[in-house]
Amino acid sequence: MVSQIQSISEFLQQDAKVVINRNITTKAWLTGYYIVEYEQHGNDRAKYGEHLFQNLSKRLGGSSNSVSSLRNYRQFYNYYPELKDVIVSYLLRHFGGIDNIDSDVKVLPDQIHQSLIGESLIAEKQQSSIGEFQGLSVTEVSPDGFAMSLSDGSVKAVPQMLFDRLSFTHIIQLLHVEDSLQRAFYAIETMRGPWSVRELQRQIDSNYYSRSGWSKNPELFSKKVNATAEKSSFKQEVKSPYYFEFLGLSAKDVIDEDDLETAIIRHLKDFIMELGMGFCLEDEQKKLLIDDRYYKADLVFYHRILKCHCIVELKAHRLDYSDVAQLNMYIEYYRKHYMQPDDNPPVGLLLCTEYGQEMVEYLAPFTDPQLFVARYELQLPSKDKIRSFLMQENGNTKNK
Repeated sequence: MVSQIQSISEFLQQDAKVVINRNITTKAWLTGYYIVEYEQHGNDRAKYGEHLFQNLSKRLGGSSNSVSSLRNYRQFYNYYPELKDVIVSYLLRHFGGIDNIDSDVKVLPDQIHQSLIGESLIAEKQQSSIGEFQGLSVTEVSPDGFAMSLSDGSVKAVPQMLFDRLSFTHIIQLLHVEDSLQRAFYAIETMRGPWSVRELQRQIDSNYYSRSGWSKNPELFSKKVNATAEKSSFKQEVKSPYYFEFLGLSAKDVIDEDDLETAIIRHLKDFIMELGMGFCLEDEQKKLLIDDRYYKADLVFYHRILKCHCIVELKAHRLDYSDVAQLNMYIEYYRKHYMQPDDNPPVGLLLCTEYGQEMVEYLAPFTDPQLFVARYELQLPSKDKIRSFLMQENGNTKNK
């Protein structure tokens, strides 16, 4: 009975992960499709394209429709047009065709239905096979089904496998690999791993593609890398910001800081709010999408008297130069994306347990003048309480 319960739980958990991943990927690809099609067929393409992302982001609202996200969606569609048949098939299986979709919950706008899921495309999809791909013949498919070789000599990841095996968080990492062969290489290796998102990032950053090419025995090198590679897991994937955005959860639900830092941040937030003096809390663990990666600012306030944002970062360690660079980046991000014409420049406050005067001095020329570093101390228990605890522990040890 225990074995059966565990098996069904694991199966349903895996199924839930796959369904959510497919839906997020479908939403991203279709959004990219809409953007490209409107850009290509709009009456005033040049003028509309100039402010396309800003206008769309404002009208759509929500963090999942930020300017950076919309750019990623468009790039996703442009890089992976071959997912069209896979996504059309997925929608048809779930909604049974256009005529059966309730008018109040249509997945696609009417003007897109005919071009994306017309009758001819449905008939074509029913007869299609892996033997044809974007008009090119497939000459060979890898034994594991992840890769296929085309008649023009190029290699692609099998679209269905890409859709089934990779989360959109994985795909975001791939979008920033410009070379199509390298992109296919990393996608295939990730599926074979299967690699976690962090592992994929690590391998891209360490130029695994080139290192594999330089290796005298690429197969042996691949086995060695995969032996120590971090595997993809359900727990890691559901912590992805894309999951939470898609499910409509708030940013505070994805706090994954150390318990000590989380507790300090909570008390610091309460302390600053109690001060009053114009501080207005905007967000906690504010997600910032920069290139292909999410970063989180611990606390973001807006000061209504000084008319500026105040970004607070807390580090439960001695000051490191990377901490300063990180907050510097956040300040510039807010200066570019959130600062209004009548606002003052954003201010950054970096709190750490200790810092060295020399490091602060050397970093000063490269640091935003609006960034301030301060040291904090934890309130320790009284000496009597510590002494009592040690005596008690010492007695317990002797008794054992």
